[in-house]
Amino acid sequence: MNWVDLYDRLLPAKNWIVQNQLLDGSIPWDEKGKCDAWDHSECLISLAIYKEWEAFDKGVDWFFSNLNSQGLIYSEFNNQQPTLLNYQSHHAPYIALPLLQRYLIDKNPDHLNKYLPQLNTIFSSLLDFMDTDGMYYWSKDDDGYADNSLITASMSIAISVQAYTSIIEILGLVNEKSDYDTDLKSKLVKDLKTLLDKSFWSNSEIQWDRFDRDGVDRSRFSMDFFYQSLARVNLDKDFFKSNLKNFYEQDLGIKCVAEEPWVTIAETSECIIATYLNYDKSLAIKMFEDILKFQNPDGIFPTGYQYKLDILWPNEQSTWTNAALIIAANVIYGSDDNIFTFLVGEVFMRDENPGQSLKELINQ
Repeated sequence: MNWVDLYDRLLPAKNWIVQNQLLDGSIPWDEKGKCDAWDHSECLISLAIYKEWEAFDKGVDWFFSNLNSQGLIYSEFNNQQPTLLNYQSHHAPYIALPLLQRYLIDKNPDHLNKYLPQLNTIFSSLLDFMDTDGMYYWSKDDDGYADNSLITASMSIAISVQAYTSIIEILGLVNEKSDYDTDLKSKLVKDLKTLLDKSFWSNSEIQWDRFDRDGVDRSRFSMDFFYQSLARVNLDKDFFKSNLKNFYEQDLGIKCVAEEPWVTIAETSECIIATYLNYDKSLAIKMFEDILKFQNPDGIFPTGYQYKLDILWPNEQSTWTNAALIIAANVIYGSDDNIFTFLVGEVFMRDENPGQSLKELINQ
């Protein structure tokens, strides 16, 4: 199997994403019209991989046209209208990944330059979501911040910060010879350094007991374990191995919830990326081959498979599911210009304590 063959095989999955994009540029989950900014950005990464620049640009423009002056975006939209009027802390920062993914492919910094002020606003606003321990409140509404921190959402923020730090490095903002306005450069670097100094992953010992303060045990959700590896915040292989054993259903994929006989293509795809980059490449390839068999006759992938009932469930073909699979395929069979492969190779991601490396990158 190689990327050339997979590129053609996964074209229907990419086309499904483009087909569902609305006139305003938003990419809903499916034809029902529900959309959120995080999954929208996931879809943009896959469009960048296929160099679908027209759809990509429309999607980026939609995101920034719905970003408010504080660098926040509503948690949910439906048929072009906001329907959930709170702000989840990890949604807006994730836009850094598709922007960086585009640069890695076309090496043109125009998009990075164009949206740099808004990116700075987004990542500066994260400081307001942090408590004194560097934990991120998961959401904010008119009543204030939700007093809880979620592992998966926080790991997504860590990945986004890594991408944003790369963007700043690429644009030369940590270089004394940078041509950027001195005041702009100073503000960008100062804000990012403050963010890195305070974030939970920069602590010598992460306070895991500060997550899930609402008393809900979310360890039953697979994303809570493999996102720690995906973000390179927790690279303990024994931890990964024991959790993988709990969630991996042989020859099928990764269960979304430990006790449910239900594997999901998106969770499996994201776990594949973490497994390939940080744990076991052969196993990752095997897992990828497992989920390819779920491709429907029209070439589109379903959201999940309930193996006790032997049915595809739910009855949907979500765009973000197809996007996650495309990204996983590109990580394994594509080139080093994939965003997740790139972040592992970056100098500040080579240590087991990436937070410290990130700080040292701009410690000047």
